[in-house]
Amino acid sequence: MPEMVIDSTRKPTTKEHEQLQRRLLRLQMEGLSAHLASIGTKLLEYKRPASKFQSVGLRLRPQFAHLTDPIEGDSSDRRAPPRELRPPATRISSSKGSALRLELTVLALLQLHRKPGATAHLAELQIPIAGDSRNTGWADLVAALPPDSNASGLFYSGRDKRARTVGSALKCLEAAGLVDVPGKPGKRNRFEGFVPLHEAGAAALGEREEYAVPEVSEMAFAMPPGFILNGWLHVLEDSEIAVLLMAACGLGSWDEDGLRAFPGVVRLCRYGIHRDPYSAARKTLEWFGLLEVNEVARHEDGRAEDDERYLHRIGLRTAGFEQPALPVIQNALQCQLER
Repeated sequence: MPEMVIDSTRKPTTKEHEQLQRRLLRLQMEGLSAHLASIGTKLLEYKRPASKFQSVGLRLRPQFAHLTDPIEGDSSDRRAPPRELRPPATRISSSKGSALRLELTVLALLQLHRKPGATAHLAELQIPIAGDSRNTGWADLVAALPPDSNASGLFYSGRDKRARTVGSALKCLEAAGLVDVPGKPGKRNRFEGFVPLHEAGAAALGEREEYAVPEVSEMAFAMPPGFILNGWLHVLEDSEIAVLLMAACGLGSWDEDGLRAFPGVVRLCRYGIHRDPYSAARKTLEWFGLLEVNEVARHEDGRAEDDERYLHRIGLRTAGFEQPALPVIQNALQCQLER
């Protein structure tokens, strides 16, 4: 699906209106609100009493979103960098897949349950891929609501389909060096017992290393707790999540009045974010109340003036994450459709 870039100074075009309408319809799916609430509730069941997740949020090491060494080659924003060269956050991003959401959900669960510095040891929690009506599985922690189906006498439950979604996401994470999967391709239940690896990825570290919760003193940036617990992770597009991660990380930018300015070469070659998805996400995140945007040195037609200092300044609006995600986004999209 092409990225949606809409100029807020005019009404949406017919094509843009259709894109907004499709997104709104997806978010009006029956049962989605209750499903999102259940994800947050199930995650909190793993919270240890002394956990500070609900005040500190999700802490991520910078290498997850930002490359230590920049991507070499074309830095003109004419094309997106090759996926295999991007940092993990944008390498695993997809307009259809769930890998980025699953990765962040796994890390959030571990930070709720483990102490800072503790190794994941995820197997000890005995969370199956599918689960069932009495036992939480990873299929209960992804925001997908496929219906049950009967194909010529072969019954497939919605849970089975969600489990396949989890499997596809884990396959992507395995390729990116973010999880270790015990089973070989083609083996039944091959993803059971997967092990989360360091969020920088095996290629960046030079070796495979089991994930450990960041130490309190360790360099990390934080996403607000509501990003996970209020459902924002599950209703935002991957490109929007990538921009939020960049804004929270801040490396390579400069500060101006509390906002961050990211040069295009940093955004592209360090964060792996192309101009078009950035332009789209910057606007929609502003609509949703999650991002503060200060546009500077723009011509009357909206074009930027030719100076590297004339960049959008952006910053997280942490209060926005304190609201339940679904009604906020639904209302924002409806407002745009009614313009």
